[in-house]
This record gives sequence, structure tokens and C-alpha cells, in this order.
Amino acid sequence: MIVKRIIIYIPILILFTQSCQKKDNGQLKNNSIVKSDSVKKVEVSSDANTKEQIELVKNFMKWYINNSNLLDKFDTIGGGAMDVQGNDEAKNYYVDFSEVEKYITELKKSDFLTAGFLNDEKQRFVEGDKYFKENPENDAPPIGFDYDRFFFTQESLEDVLPDIEKSNYAVTQKNDFISEVRFSLPMTGVKYKYTLKKTRAKWAIEKIDSEQRP
Repeated sequence: MIVKRIIIYIPILILFTQSCQKKDNGQLKNNSIVKSDSVKKVEVSSDANTKEQIELVKNFMKWYINNSNLLDKFDTIGGGAMDVQGNDEAKNYYVDFSEVEKYITELKKSDFLTAGFLNDEKQRFVEGDKYFKENPENDAPPIGFDYDRFFFTQESLEDVLPDIEKSNYAVTQKNDFISEVRFSLPMTGVKYKYTLKKTRAKWAIEKIDSEQRP
């Protein structure tokens, strides 16, 4: 009798084991599907971020070009031949910080730039003023301010405008809050790197670098 019971129970055990294995395999497949869907959602979010970041850079450049005449009205750099009146001699270059404040305020209104960027821009004028005091000059173009700050060029910005939409943009996502956008503009011959920072769910420009300055 003992032998017969063993013979009867063994097939039942085998069937139970196979059933469990099929159930486990089914759960694994279901888990795989869930993970796959999660990956797809991340990719869609990444694409959305990429598009948002590129549009931010493009829209800032367009804003800057369209408002360049207004920004140029702020006489942040005094002295030189342009300030000569009548028979007066040209004064050495200096920074007019009251005009710098107006210039920075206008940049801030654009809502494209971070507080860190604006602070760095102020510091650029501080360092420039120090250089002018250590190296008096009133004839040659003022060093550090003789080309456009954002496009690193002396070309007419109106000629640059058509290149903005034609250029190819590459985005490198450093983490959830820092990203880099690289591109070049044929008219300037410059390679640009925009560092973007996300604060309060909004991207803004933290830094603008030229990887090939004229």
C-alpha cells in the first residue's frame, strides 16, 4: 500500500510544481511589461525637456536680437572717442555702474536668465572697471567690451537671426536640474554652450560660453 500511495502522489506533486512555475513566469512577464512602460514614459519626458530647453535658447537669442537697440542705449562704458564733445580730449575708459544697473534690470525683465547669470554679468563690469583703472586707455576699443557679450561676435546681429532656426541643437542632460545645449551659428563661426538650470519647475539660462571665440 505504501508503494501505491507514492506512485499516486508523485504526479500530483509534479503538476503542482509546473503550475507554480507557470504562475511565476507569468508574473515575471507582467513585471517586464510594467518596467518597459515605465522606461517609455521617461523617454517621452526627456524628449519634452529637450524641446523645452532648445526653445528656451532660441527664444532668448531672438529676444536679445530684437531688443539689442534698447540694450545698447545704456552707456555702461564711458570714455573713449565716442564720448568726446567739441574740442575736449577723450577720457579714459571707465564703467558707469548706474547704467549697468539699468542694463541688468532690462536683462532681468526678459525672464530667460537666472539670478546667478545676472550676478556674473555684474561681476564682469566690476572686473572691467578694475582693468581700465590699471590699464588707462581712450583710443583703442575697450578690452573685454569690444564684441557682443552673448554672441561673441562683431557681426550684425540681424544677419545672425536667420541662422537660429536653421542650426542643429544638441542637449546633454547632466541631471534633473542642470542641462547643456550646444550649437553653432554659421554667420558668427562660433560654437556655443548654454548651461541651463531648473528652478521651481522652470528652466533658465545659467551661463553662456563660447567654445571658439573670435
